[in-house]
This record gives sequence, structure tokens and C-alpha cells, in this order.
Amino acid sequence: MATRPPHYRRVADDIEQRIRSGEYPSGQQLPSVSELGEIYKIARSTAHRAVKELHARNLVYGQQGQGVFVTDEPEPREPQG
Repeated sequence: MATRPPHYRRVADDIEQRIRSGEYPSGQQLPSVSELGEIYKIARSTAHRAVKELHARNLVYGQQGQGVFVTDEPEPREPQG
């Protein structure tokens, strides 16, 4: 029986899809952790973990006091499986 990925990973996957589709283009600021919590109906800690996951995937970068932004050129994602 397959288990669903954790909430933070589902949110990170959704945001990654939005980045790759161009909905969040290079250089665009992502919504704040609080806003992501409201958008996805999740706790702020879960939203923060999703943003950390996006950092780990090299899709976003943070600027102290300014927010989190989409990287200039997201690298192609390796197929999983």
C-alpha cells in the first residue's frame, strides 16, 4: 500500500510545478511562509519546511529581510523511480 508524501513535500512539489510551468518565473518572490500557510491550509512550520525543501532542490534562494525568490535557472529534475 503506497503512503502519501508528507504535507511539506506535497506543498514543495506543487510550488516546484508552478516554478517549472512559469507561474513563478525566475526572480519572483514567493509568498511568505505565513501566506503559504494560508494558501495551502497548513501550519507555518509545515510551510517553512516546504520552503527548506525548495532550497534543497536549488529552486529558491533567500535574501535576509527580503524574502524567498525563484532561482534564475532551475536545474532539470532527475526522474524518480
